[in-house]
This record gives sequence, structure tokens and C-alpha cells, in this order.
Amino acid sequence: MKNKSFSYNLIIYFFAILVFLTMFFPLYGLILTSIQPENVIRSKNITFFPSSIVLYHFKEVLNPNHISQIYEGMRNSFVVSILTGILSILLAFPAAYSLSRLKFPGKNLILISMISVYFLPTILFIIPMFIFLVSYNLDDTILSLVVPYTAFILPFVVWILKTFIDRLPLEVEEAAKIDGCSTIQLLLKIVLPLIRPGLLSAFIFAFILSWVEFLTPLIFTNNLKMSTVALGLFRSTVDIKIGQQAAAAILTLIPVTILMVVFQRYITQVIFSGADK
Repeated sequence: MKNKSFSYNLIIYFFAILVFLTMFFPLYGLILTSIQPENVIRSKNITFFPSSIVLYHFKEVLNPNHISQIYEGMRNSFVVSILTGILSILLAFPAAYSLSRLKFPGKNLILISMISVYFLPTILFIIPMFIFLVSYNLDDTILSLVVPYTAFILPFVVWILKTFIDRLPLEVEEAAKIDGCSTIQLLLKIVLPLIRPGLLSAFIFAFILSWVEFLTPLIFTNNLKMSTVALGLFRSTVDIKIGQQAAAAILTLIPVTILMVVFQRYITQVIFSGADK
């Protein structure tokens, strides 16, 4: 029995290390590119462990007169990601509560369909969304990014909030109703405070998914001043070197990395949300 348990753990650790290395090597390659001289990057002499480290690329990227699209993109990404997170939660909370507490025919089918839509390729929704935005003159605006982002992320946010609402004991809500709470009061004064970790987790995921989105701003924005950080990097490739491109990419990862590190406890709760059922 012990040998079986040891073999099982060994397999789990092996695949965990394999996944870690698969995710680590692209990031390490990006870091390696950002701290190497340009002539070394373009040659075949680049090594896994660099003999010298240069920070010239970061200095150039941080120069206000250089690749201004990235600075503009970071500001736009912050605004769009925050608005997307807030709007997603406002729309997802009533839906999540309904799917968790109300009993009606086809509830499970709705939930499965909603989650299935989230895994469909984004490109399927681009054309109808583009027609919708253009018809209301919303293209090339902040809303042309916030609305599609929210539509794409909403099923995932609903699922996150539903898992947290499912954990709440019904007795708490029943006691509140006996004390005279209306449905609105119940939601605002009882349910919302109890699922604050879920709200924060949903906001973080919505923020990160919005931050890294590339295809949507590429199609829905033409104005350089509306570029997000991912699009700003792409549109700056003509004017900067590979090392500077890598350095800029590293800098743009800092905000989401900080979010992941600071709020990793809440993110872990979402990942293992169904483990206690």
C-alpha cells in the first residue's frame, strides 16, 4: 500500500514539475532576452546562463520619450481592466445568486451552456460584436473594449461567484427573511459581505484576463491612444529592438504578477472551489 502511495505521489510530482518547467521556460527566455546585449540576442551565442547582464534595454524602455505607446497602453489597460472587473461583478452577482438559490427547469442546462460558451474561441464572437459596436458608434472608445471583455469573461465570473454562494448556509438567509429582510436587503447586507473573498477573486481574474487580451483591442481600436498594453507592445515592434521589446514585456507583467502574489490565497480558493463538495 505504501509503495502504491509513493508511486502515485511520484507521478503527481513529476507532472507538476513538468507543468512548471513548461510555463517557466518561456518566461525565463523573455527575462534572458531582456538582459542580454542586442548583438548577443541576434547571434547564436546566447546561452542558458548569461556571462554578463545589461540593463540598457530597461533604461531605454523607461525613457519617457521612447515607445510612448506602452505607457499609454498601461494606463488604458488599467482603466479597461478595472471597469471590466466592476461591470462583470455587477452583472454576474444576480445571475450567480439565481443559479445557486432559485429552482427552475433547465437551470443545470443554462449553467453548462454558459460555461461551455466561455471555452469557445473568441474569434466566433468578434464579427457580431463588431457590428453591434459600430451600429451604436461605440467603436474606438473605452466601451468598445469594456463591453466585449465583460461579455467574454462574464460566464467565468458567474461560475466563481456561484461556487462561493453555494457554500453559504441557507439558514442564514432564512433567518434574515424571518427578521424582515427584503430580497434586496438580503443580497446587499447578508450575501455580499459573506462572499467578499469571492468578489475579490472574481475581480482579480477579470482584471488579469482583460489585461492580457490582445485580439479584441486589435480589431476594435484603430486609434493609437486607445491601445492597451498588449497592443502597445505589438504596435511598437517596428521602432524598438528585440531586447527592448522583451524588457517592455517584463515591465507590463509586473502589475498582474503583484496581484497574483498578493491575492494568491483567494485565487487558490477559486481553483479548489469544488474540492470540498
